[in-house]
Amino acid sequence: MSIDLITPPDRFVSLHSHSTFSTFDGLGYPSDHIDFVLSESQGMDAWALTDHGNGNGLAHAHSHAVKMQKAGKKFRQIYGVEFYFVPSLDQWTNDYTAHRQAIKDAKTASAAEKKSKEKIIIDADDESGGLVIEDEDESKKIDILKDEWKRRYHLVVTARNRKGLNNLFVLVKKSYKDGFYRYPRIDFKMLKEHGEGLHVNTACLGGIFSNRILRGVAHDKSRDEIQKDLLNLTDRFTDAVGIENFKLELQFNKLNKQHVVNDYLIEHHKLTGIPLISTADSHYPSNDKWQARELYKKLGWLGKKDNLTLPAFEDLKCELYPKNAQQMWDEFLEGYKEHDFYKGNEQLVKESIERTHDIVWNDFEDTWIDVSAKLPTISIPNKTPFKHLSDLVKNALISEGLHTNKEYVDRAKYELSDIKYLGHEAYFITMYEIFKKAETKTLFGPARGSGGGSLVNYLLGITQLDPIPYNLLWSRFLGRHRVSWPDIDTDAGDRDELINAAKELYGDDAVIPVSNFNTLKLKSLVKDIAKFYDIPFDEVNKVTGPLQDQVMQKAMDKNQEKSVFVLKHEDCMKYSPEYNEFMTTYPEVAEHVDTLFMQNRSCFTKDTHILTDRGYMDIEELNPVSDGIVYIDNEGNQKVNHDYELHYMGKKEVFEIETECGKKIKLTPDHEVMTQDGYKKVCELSESDILIKF
Repeated sequence: MSIDLITPPDRFVSLHSHSTFSTFDGLGYPSDHIDFVLSESQGMDAWALTDHGNGNGLAHAHSHAVKMQKAGKKFRQIYGVEFYFVPSLDQWTNDYTAHRQAIKDAKTASAAEKKSKEKIIIDADDESGGLVIEDEDESKKIDILKDEWKRRYHLVVTARNRKGLNNLFVLVKKSYKDGFYRYPRIDFKMLKEHGEGLHVNTACLGGIFSNRILRGVAHDKSRDEIQKDLLNLTDRFTDAVGIENFKLELQFNKLNKQHVVNDYLIEHHKLTGIPLISTADSHYPSNDKWQARELYKKLGWLGKKDNLTLPAFEDLKCELYPKNAQQMWDEFLEGYKEHDFYKGNEQLVKESIERTHDIVWNDFEDTWIDVSAKLPTISIPNKTPFKHLSDLVKNALISEGLHTNKEYVDRAKYELSDIKYLGHEAYFITMYEIFKKAETKTLFGPARGSGGGSLVNYLLGITQLDPIPYNLLWSRFLGRHRVSWPDIDTDAGDRDELINAAKELYGDDAVIPVSNFNTLKLKSLVKDIAKFYDIPFDEVNKVTGPLQDQVMQKAMDKNQEKSVFVLKHEDCMKYSPEYNEFMTTYPEVAEHVDTLFMQNRSCFTKDTHILTDRGYMDIEELNPVSDGIVYIDNEGNQKVNHDYELHYMGKKEVFEIETECGKKIKLTPDHEVMTQDGYKKVCELSESDILIKF
């Protein structure tokens, strides 16, 4: 059929999208993407978030999606992850272990041959150590000589319903717990065990289907041989999630390799009947953010001068924003003109674009993340939870000799009344049980934050500071005016003991770590962006150095604490004439700052020595699955921590600190160290600063 006779597609949903939670690869928070998708120019009614290897942005997407629905907009949020996939994690582990042993053997040999000046080159391929932030260019590179242990493939997995969402979270957990070697991996076995309610598509050039096609072509395999390889993969995926939940993913860009893949996938569809879908594989929230995203990618790679050049628009091979149906069709037409295999398959491509919308609204369900608090059930014979809490407080007053002090009794009654009104009694009982269990094994600090203003916290042993003598306010912590749940922070001599207490009481599955993302802060961001426009460092530093003193007092809300104050671009423009003049002089810097401010980032170099339970190791050699980091608690006892993650951020500018004993430590500019004047960034240190060693 002639292309001119085909009506362009009229519906499309992006089932493959990345946000800033794909750190240094995707740009913009989920809300930015959703707003663009729903804008009049795009006119879409659903969107999938599929960040690399994690679901950290899903709650953010959920909250904004709910906001849109409450505003009366038709919108369906799809929750997904682009996993790192290997066919067999057991096989991969064996290959990886053998490689690491070879490295150790080579290092031993190197030490033995030290006098010979002959260098032994060891190819670790940056695969050991912590989590590598996704690099788009590297993931789409098909190296036919690459060892199998070095491979990991992209796989887009989305949740069709509530069961699928639960399984999605289970897979994320298992990928870090059981499949983490720098990247969190899943395999066919995991996918089959937890495949119910999930939808899978073959992903981009980094996917295993693309790899098999391009490696086959590079090795001069016949089309039949390549299709046989693909058929084997298809059988294994459909066995894991069901044939109705597996799709072949087309993409349209200016990469010749992508069109080769499309050719084979269309043929595979004809051979097997597995449906085709098309995706935009978006990485930034609107079509005008392409340069900011290119800059964002390069911020993790500032060690080389040639990385300071931003591409021109005509150099782009992929426009990676959330396209609508017409834009997807237009992109297809560009490839259609150059590749003959599309001739006769025009209708298939149109259907692959429209199929995404049909899948979302026919095969998927409204699946909202349950954000309600889930607390342990409090069951005491002949007592309500509130009666139990009241008795605990009453007994504590008696034991402290405060039951005859009207001020204390009245304050306790007042706080308990608010707790009952808000329905938070189970929360306080839970905290009490955790602290009580842990108190024999570790020490606690007096209090942190507003929780120190609660007499109930003090009487229950959750905090160690009596708020009454210091006139600390209950209302700063909680009250009927606050609808959010209470938040109690604490300092513990041994953090692990507090965590273990919670696990012993409520089970491993009830206790989870919370991700904490470093973000691009204003001063360092301005300095980094300036490098791309050859602005002298002294000029930039002269402007950014005094910003805190110039702006903070004027911009800070009267109720805001200095410790949590964050410099913002708009405040600096308003209250710092020098900053305003600088940004007026360099408008391109101002534009990028506005876009990249507070995007995710990650500080030690990979060769930094860390004391572990196996002795000193380079950071690049650490494996969180097996290696514990040694630390000293507040009582001077040596402890081992297994609850940590490693994040490898690529090549960055580093500073080297040398101590009096000759010890050298290399750190990134934003890493904070303790000095006689409090914490300072490494880039802000002077010779007069004294580093404090704990």
